[in-house]
Amino acid sequence: MRIWEQGLVATYSMPGYKELIEEHYRAFQRPGTVIEVHGVKDESGDAASKVAGRVVNYAYLHRMHDAQILKNVLRAEKEGFDAILIGVLQDSGLREARSIVDIPVLGYGEVSMLTACTLGEKFSFICINPQMDQLVQQTIRERGMESRAAPTTYMQCGYDTLTAGVAGRTGPFLEAFEAAAQRALDNGADVLLPGQTIIAEILWKAGITRFRDAAVLDPRLPMLRMIELMVEMRKAGISVCRRGFYWAKPPAELFDAMQEFYRD
Repeated sequence: MRIWEQGLVATYSMPGYKELIEEHYRAFQRPGTVIEVHGVKDESGDAASKVAGRVVNYAYLHRMHDAQILKNVLRAEKEGFDAILIGVLQDSGLREARSIVDIPVLGYGEVSMLTACTLGEKFSFICINPQMDQLVQQTIRERGMESRAAPTTYMQCGYDTLTAGVAGRTGPFLEAFEAAAQRALDNGADVLLPGQTIIAEILWKAGITRFRDAAVLDPRLPMLRMIELMVEMRKAGISVCRRGFYWAKPPAELFDAMQEFYRD
């Protein structure tokens, strides 16, 4: 089984982050499964560093990432991958991706919330960027999860703290996480969901799965197992519907005509 993991630009702009994701998956992947980790562009450099973690604050710039993600989704199917994981909290391009390829596509945010519903009554995403709160709330609403969601909680730290955590200097990160986790519990949460995927990687490396009897989810494991299930279901003839605006797959000739129309 070949799985394409699709992230954002930070995958390549933060030293050691991609390697940590790969190490994380290796802890759970089964023999014969191959997982390739990709950013929106598989390169590093000054431009990548400038936009990492900031584009999510602006609707138009974020849409540029979405467009590249969808190009990569098409590429993954064309290159023979069996499934795609969108490793982004806000499930960038997820709906559109499912409408243009036949292989299964799952999103980090959606899987996190669905899994949380099996572990407790109320979940809270633990994030670091309050400016993307509207995106987080939209993701919750679109999945119909408002009744299971406690208020989203924001850690009092920035990307420099996450960068240090990826490099193994986890003290400030863990202090900020524990403070945020306690606020989430005070607001009624009993399942804590890592927001930005970097948070999930540092928590996994630190072996943190509980906080004061609340569950701390490791989203990578359910993402991997669920995508394996979806691949097996497709082999058995069960796949996504093709009814309605968000699920109907465009006819090939119309798809090609639109690409020609917008070709520079």
